[in-house]
Amino acid sequence: MSKQSLNKTNLSIAIQYLVARKKQSVLAIIGVLLGVTTFIVMINFMSGVNDFLDNAVFKGNPDIVIKPTSKQNTAQQSYGFQLTNLEGLEEINRQLREHTNVTAYANQTISPAILVSNSQQLPGSVNGIFPIEEKNMVDLDKRLIAGKGFDNLTEKNILMGVSLAKKLQVSVNDTIKIILPNGKNTTLTVSGIFSFGITTIDNVRTYISAKTLQHLLGRSEIITHVNVKLKDRDNLDVKTLLLKKLKSIEIEDWKQNNKTIVVGNKVRDILTWSVSFALLLVAGFGIYNIQNSTVIHKRKDIAVLKTIGYTSEDIIFIFLIQAIIIGLIGAFLALGVGYLISFFISITPLDTSDFIIVDTYPINFSKNHFAIGFLFGVLTTILSGYFPSRKASKVDPVTIIRGV
Repeated sequence: MSKQSLNKTNLSIAIQYLVARKKQSVLAIIGVLLGVTTFIVMINFMSGVNDFLDNAVFKGNPDIVIKPTSKQNTAQQSYGFQLTNLEGLEEINRQLREHTNVTAYANQTISPAILVSNSQQLPGSVNGIFPIEEKNMVDLDKRLIAGKGFDNLTEKNILMGVSLAKKLQVSVNDTIKIILPNGKNTTLTVSGIFSFGITTIDNVRTYISAKTLQHLLGRSEIITHVNVKLKDRDNLDVKTLLLKKLKSIEIEDWKQNNKTIVVGNKVRDILTWSVSFALLLVAGFGIYNIQNSTVIHKRKDIAVLKTIGYTSEDIIFIFLIQAIIIGLIGAFLALGVGYLISFFISITPLDTSDFIIVDTYPINFSKNHFAIGFLFGVLTTILSGYFPSRKASKVDPVTIIRGV
């Protein structure tokens, strides 16, 4: 018997065994289907949530923030309100320009302020920015709900988050008054309203011209903060470098400012992989039990096959191919079912109250997730089918035939 005809015969025998035990085979396929589908749906959803938070929080905020030390601020406040100027600004900007991991940086002047509309009055703060610098930091055009972004920000305009605009009951082209702690005030026109998707940002974030704020403060050169974007967010060498060179500054990085979100991302990842692996493991045990049961019921058939010249490798192939067929069918079906469930979740309305602003559940339809789920499901079934296959290959035909 040639090797090619032997493989064809082995495949035919394996399929006959699967068809002969239809109920068990279908249950095994359903087990793989459920395990892989759950894996795909969970990882699509969890990674979608992580991507949404990353996009809303990390892309909307700087990776590091440079500001005066808290001791300097305390000393200034003891003599009444006065913003602290950032010392060593020229050196800071030079280091940032020369550092290879820095993609952009922007100088800001931030001051407490009272925002007054025609119907509301709220305490808050205003971010005095230089539009060209800030545009390199934040892609505000993609987040605009109404009006225009940094390109049209003049000394008479203000940009604000959507949640803050709702509280003040203002829209584009309305005017609001800002009152600073020194008593100076001015009236600005709302030129744009944006949304980062998280109300902790949209509830407080405003942008006005730094020149306007500096003029109101009576300090034309004051800079209180420098925001920095990094190519590799995990590489914080520039922070260490600046702290060594300048003792009058303190630096906050994205990990310090977003500990809850960072931990939440890790917890969701661990939960997703753990639950998905457990489900695939359960499906694998189901296949193992079915294959093991088949070996017990087919012991006489195995003995006959061995007496006519089938080797242990042939027997392993016959039973292992059954597991592979079950895994392939179950995994293929799971790709379609997982996509459909993920799609329906992605169009399901989501009421998030005031924490985040999103219309539907965030889903990440990554091809890698489907590929990993498929491979994971097939590998699980192969491993689950291998051990019963080895058991079948060790059946002694003489002992079985004697017992007949």
